Amino acid sequence: MRTTTRNLVIGTFTIACWVLSGGAVSAHAQAAAPQTSGPNTLAMHIFHDAVVNARAAGARIAGPSPRTPPGNVQYQDALAKLQAGQLLEAQTAMQAALRLNPTSALYHGDLAAIQIGIQAVDDASLELVRARQIQPQNQFYTIALAAVKALRQQWNDASLNLDVAASADSSIIDAEVAEAGVAWSWRARRNMQAMAWAQVATARYPNIAEPWLRLAFMYRQQRDTTKGLLAIERYAQLLPDDRAGQYLHAIFLYDLGRNDSAIVYAAAAAQDSANREQAGVILYNIGARAFQAAQDTAAAARLHQAEKLEMAISALSRAQPIVSPELAPRVALFLGYAQLLTVAALDQQAEQNRACAPAQALDSLLTRASDNLRAGQAIDSARVAPILENTLPQYRIRARALVNTICSARRP
Repeated sequence: MRTTTRNLVIGTFTIACWVLSGGAVSAHAQAAAPQTSGPNTLAMHIFHDAVVNARAAGARIAGPSPRTPPGNVQYQDALAKLQAGQLLEAQTAMQAALRLNPTSALYHGDLAAIQIGIQAVDDASLELVRARQIQPQNQFYTIALAAVKALRQQWNDASLNLDVAASADSSIIDAEVAEAGVAWSWRARRNMQAMAWAQVATARYPNIAEPWLRLAFMYRQQRDTTKGLLAIERYAQLLPDDRAGQYLHAIFLYDLGRNDSAIVYAAAAAQDSANREQAGVILYNIGARAFQAAQDTAAAARLHQAEKLEMAISALSRAQPIVSPELAPRVALFLGYAQLLTVAALDQQAEQNRACAPAQALDSLLTRASDNLRAGQAIDSARVAPILENTLPQYRIRARALVNTICSARRP
């Protein structure tokens, strides 16, 4: 197969990706990789396509060229050395070509590609700036420059350059550029630009995941729960096991009062240490909300008291091992109160039915309620102290009497 300039540039990017990723990775690391490409991989893909497209666009812009442009011999020598993997020698030859033809955007762009291969990222930026100065209407050089800035994690410059290119020519926006527009603006904390890019990306390329997540976040900031929930549900379809998505999904469900589902998503999100404490806050809020609802004395509300208490205990029990030390006493306090209300219901059930199971459950629940109320006592000592000193001991005497009488002294 005849070797083309495009093939040579692809070889350069293969080497560059290897170097920038730190060389070989273990099979375990590969298995643990996220489902979306990393920022360097995305930037390298965009850089590669931009340089190739810049060459084609540049030829159209420049029009007919001399049969043998100045520096062509050196340029072809650079390409041959590039094909052989001799990147430093290729750089020297390309620089020689530029000395003979300093106004060639093509030479500057291909020199930038070689310099990315040898990790001379700042030098590559300068070459792309020069190429853009020579052909300001060639937006692919601006995109390539944006990608180089992203490789340096200069997210603000990366996103600004991408905005400039897209504003000048919206036809350059393909799936990878749209994804980068969202990701790089987001990392630069340019939230309005990230949202604008996310709207473009989700409309044109609905199977790219990250724009849906960012769009959902921005909609929640705007208190647009309807659009935000649709966005996060679409993200969940694309990446159902992503913990960040599950965390944001839990927040939306909590906002809508869909607490059962919110508990499921918050508990799943808590499996990632990065979300654990925040997921614990959601679970705490659900539990506290359910506990407060269980105290409603209206006749209609009393019909659902047991259900509300069960939800409160479920949410707070899940929150207890994962919340911050600062929030832990408050979680314990609400959990203890919810268990105390359940104690009253179990006591009545055991007395009326003379059944062993409720009596044993009552005895065990009293111990847990006592432990939790003690853990949270400092927050509400005026109420907790008499409960610990009087209420719980009386219940415990009754519970043990019921266990001894009904269960023939069997303990759980």
